[in-house]
Amino acid sequence: MHITLYFKSADGDFIRVPRANLHLFQALIYNVLPPEHASFLHDEGYLIKGKHLKLFAMSWPISEKTPVFEDRAIRFPSPVKIVISTPIIDTMDGITGSILKSGVLRIGNNSVLCSKVEAEQQTAAKNFMTVKTLSPVTCYTKTERNGKPYTQYHNPDEQEFENLIYNNLILKFQAMNPGKPIPKGRVSVTPVGDMYERLSRFSEKAPFPVIGWSGKFRLEGPKELLQAALDCGIGVKNSGGWGCITIAE
Repeated sequence: MHITLYFKSADGDFIRVPRANLHLFQALIYNVLPPEHASFLHDEGYLIKGKHLKLFAMSWPISEKTPVFEDRAIRFPSPVKIVISTPIIDTMDGITGSILKSGVLRIGNNSVLCSKVEAEQQTAAKNFMTVKTLSPVTCYTKTERNGKPYTQYHNPDEQEFENLIYNNLILKFQAMNPGKPIPKGRVSVTPVGDMYERLSRFSEKAPFPVIGWSGKFRLEGPKELLQAALDCGIGVKNSGGWGCITIAE
């Protein structure tokens, strides 16, 4: 399920946030969820093979009009929307059931109101589909360089980019379907058109930016794994604003 949340400023025409702002939108999601489910997602998540998965993906903030970039901030013309994709009923019901009743909410220093909620079920009807990113896709491996920990980011031209996405989709499928056999067949990930490298920090306190890629991808493979991609995102850090996708028109 894809849930689109529309926010308008309660004080003016803009929503002004730091350039590193993903933590503010994630915090808003956790704040509107029922406290027990929010704590579960934040502290535990769905455990599979030592990985704690949140099983939801978040877009970057989107405004119809062009944002204004300042030295340390971004002013988004109101309204601003974000998209959440998830297959988990408790998560989708927790968001849609409470956010319109929440009254004034906070995004950083902004007082906002949720003016509209849209829900759409996107389905992987075939064993292939073309998707576009609502937030960049990030894939990386942890290694060492000169004896120090090093994060190696991968780009869509590397085979490891596809391998990491496929292996991660298996984990998501297993977390959603305990005990069910893994669907046979790999998932291929092919860039369609231009790819755009994106760098962003989760918050101003994050020491390093995350690197991801925006654009369109053709995904081909078992429908169950393609559905996991639509519902949970592709790549990693989905709940922090990376790898949220939607079917391309």
